[in-house]
Amino acid sequence: MSHAQAHPSYKTYWIAWFVLLLITVAMVFIGSKPVLVLGMAVKAAIIAMLFMHLKFEKRGLIMTVVLGILLTTSMMVVIFIPEGNQM
Repeated sequence: MSHAQAHPSYKTYWIAWFVLLLITVAMVFIGSKPVLVLGMAVKAAIIAMLFMHLKFEKRGLIMTVVLGILLTTSMMVVIFIPEGNQM
């Protein structure tokens, strides 16, 4: 892997920041739960791929991180949803 592939340019980071901003604004104005969940998932993927540099890693590491995130999220939903309904 060359040095240029391992580190994106500042332009890439600015574009990612602008896309994240647009997604956030859309989430605020639309405000429905499905849009919020989808927006959070897309933003998390953009951040993980660009700012955590997963885009440049091997597929095994990417799958390990994604699987860990999905398992953690699933466990949190199972634990917290029943308690939230009691309020």
